Amino acid sequence: MSVSDATRRLISELLGMIDKKVKIILSNGKEYEGILVGFDHPELNMVLTDVVDNKGNKYPKVVIHGDRLSEILVTEVPLFEPSDFAEYLVERLRLRRDSVKVVPEAGAVLVLGRIKVTEKGVEGSGPMAYNIHQVFEEYIEKRKSMLKG
Repeated sequence: MSVSDATRRLISELLGMIDKKVKIILSNGKEYEGILVGFDHPELNMVLTDVVDNKGNKYPKVVIHGDRLSEILVTEVPLFEPSDFAEYLVERLRLRRDSVKVVPEAGAVLVLGRIKVTEKGVEGSGPMAYNIHQVFEEYIEKRKSMLKG
């Protein structure tokens, strides 16, 4: 794997953390937990909202300079996992595997090259999009119940 491939993967992973609850541990041991709303590359400056530090102090927004980062931990289990949903969709609708493509960097599943499914829902129209939406709703409910108990 080249450095540029590794960099793309890192950025893809960080993009997947946007709007998710994370804990950031700084090199001095201080911790911040909040919603990751932005970052830049290559400095890895981070912006969190609805933040609580390890002393219990609350802040509406915190900007963390990248050179102070030690760890970034995702503390929220995602409801939508693109590769898992793709398998579920193939099984439930008996689709050909080559008609369902996972696009990891977008956190999406592309069906028949025209219907896009992300954690936000189904983009597309027509009977197939309707069926995919029904399966999506079923999948999300199943994931919610699985994560609860």
